[in-house]
Amino acid sequence: MNAFTVKWYIKFITSLLGYTPELRKALKMKKTQTWKEYKPFVDKNVREWLVPLIDMADVDFVVKGKELVPTDEPIIYTPNHASMFDIPAVFLNAPTMPMFIAKKELSMFPFLKHWMWVLDCVFVDRQKKNGSRSSLHEAIEMVKSGRSLVIFPEGTRSKDGKLGEFKGGAMKIAMESGAKVVPVLIEGSRARLEETGNITSGTVYVTFLPPIETKGLEKEDFFKMPGQIREMLQNERDKQNN
Repeated sequence: MNAFTVKWYIKFITSLLGYTPELRKALKMKKTQTWKEYKPFVDKNVREWLVPLIDMADVDFVVKGKELVPTDEPIIYTPNHASMFDIPAVFLNAPTMPMFIAKKELSMFPFLKHWMWVLDCVFVDRQKKNGSRSSLHEAIEMVKSGRSLVIFPEGTRSKDGKLGEFKGGAMKIAMESGAKVVPVLIEGSRARLEETGNITSGTVYVTFLPPIETKGLEKEDFFKMPGQIREMLQNERDKQNN
């Protein structure tokens, strides 16, 4: 890890700590208000914290297809996953800031876990089957209430940048909530960190594909969707690389 990457991580932590007063207020708001009431305050502060970190890393986002995404209903975003930068790639560029399904390990980090909690992120314990079911149920209820959601169907970051197997958790949420699914292709994020282990400046390309209507589909249709969404993202990647 080079000196700049160490400096960036230190900035990540110290700037997060700098938002402690806002975090305290957000925690109180979540206990007494509806998500529609506290969400603008939380989104504003998370954006104000996150954008300077992206600027410091000298990472630019080039976005396509954002105009295709409905803004008046909950959306389930299903991006490919190859980097830590995939989270801000979707979070900062979706029409409205979504919540995330995140691995339980992230809940071990003080302050970060609290911000994720006020963002209504759902933590999933992938080692426990019952824990995964409980997390899916929580996510379904949040989407039904109007929240948009990001879930990485591969479940973990790709080690080589290739698309992995897409799992069915997102489809379960879509089936139960009736929300539209928007596949998202993220290209270039792995080169910003995971490829070398160091923060590397450059461009991340974020492409929102057309929404998939899920209302009225049969159960068999949802079983096929993980493979179909993976194929859609692979086709878009091939098209962009040709």
